[in-house]
Amino acid sequence: MQTVSSSNPTPAPSMPSATAARPAGVPADLDSMTSLQRWKLGVGLLRKVLNNPADTEQVLAFLGVINSGPSTQARVARFFADPEGAVLYAEHRAIDSRTIDLDGLAALPEGTLGHAYARFLRSHGITPEIFDGAPPGITNPQRSYVVQRMRQTHDLWHVVTGCETDPAGEVALQAFSYSQTGTPGSAFLAVFGALRRVREQRDVGIVRDVVALYRAGRRAGRRLPTFAWEDHWATPLAEVRAMLGLQVEPPARAATAS
Repeated sequence: MQTVSSSNPTPAPSMPSATAARPAGVPADLDSMTSLQRWKLGVGLLRKVLNNPADTEQVLAFLGVINSGPSTQARVARFFADPEGAVLYAEHRAIDSRTIDLDGLAALPEGTLGHAYARFLRSHGITPEIFDGAPPGITNPQRSYVVQRMRQTHDLWHVVTGCETDPAGEVALQAFSYSQTGTPGSAFLAVFGALRRVREQRDVGIVRDVVALYRAGRRAGRRLPTFAWEDHWATPLAEVRAMLGLQVEPPARAATAS
């Protein structure tokens, strides 16, 4: 399925297309940067992200820069040390416009993972094309696959955790992501995003949500990065959450304070 039609979609963050150019200053090979270059560029990108959390291109650029470097090797190795991760890579599993039949998922019984995912994408005006194409700046094929898999399944993490796509929900989901992956970029976005909301909007609830989602990620019985989502489209969402060790029914509109 190539497009999504929705009568009144909820506005979604601007998403970069598969052919989007790299943001200014981001090198063609992220691993070629020195630590000083990486942190200098990362701080600049973090300022842009905090000023406009809806600019997904800058969010992805920040995560790509900060999550590169020597520590990346351990995280990639952890993905492939998991037999499920190795199978995903060997089978070239992807969740994008070539593999997603959104009409077919929407036709699944209500309450299934596939139906909930299709409804989530359509209600936020998201199309599968945004998941196409390899992430820029990454030359290692295994690392490229891991990063792309994380991007392609990000909205599924929203579905199973109950986090929305508003700034507060994204901040809380980054806390969950950090507990699952250990990526420093997610830690920065969760901490600085929460502090900024407390300072500027007096949103003390965001601290509760960040802590709750971090703990949920730590308690999860399975690692979400290597989970084969596409094998469970017809599985009830409650069962998928149980498989992952998450709350079967997350709190209503978890982490969505605006």
